[in-house]
Amino acid sequence: MKKLVIALCVLCMGLGVISCSDKKVDLQELVSKAKAEGANWDEAQWKDAIKDMFTGIKPMIDWAKEMETKAKELENSDDATKMAAMAELMKDVEAKQKEFEPMEKAMEEFNTIAKQNPIAKKLLDDKAFQEEMKKEFNLPEDF
Repeated sequence: MKKLVIALCVLCMGLGVISCSDKKVDLQELVSKAKAEGANWDEAQWKDAIKDMFTGIKPMIDWAKEMETKAKELENSDDATKMAAMAELMKDVEAKQKEFEPMEKAMEEFNTIAKQNPIAKKLLDDKAFQEEMKKEFNLPEDF
């Protein structure tokens, strides 16, 4: 049973953890712009694009936080309750995976583009920028 809870938490963390404004971001448009214009972007433009990516995946991240909370609440439940609740959580995970698939694909494509650009790669590896992002988007320390 513990393995199921841990697996669910890992899945949720794999989706990412973030909380930010209600700004709407078209992830496909962001990916297209990064692909077409990213080679010419300066550091400030890449920072904005990375922040926009986080903003765009907010629904996925909010859901992951909710699932993590539910999984933690189950830790103190009896085995019968855990089994029933885990079955429900797994159904929710399967449904949400389909819903969030376009977000995940856009995020992966954006990351691939960013890692190929020296400015963006430097930002992604920069500890100070990572800390700034954690604070701005209320990310956990182990993110």
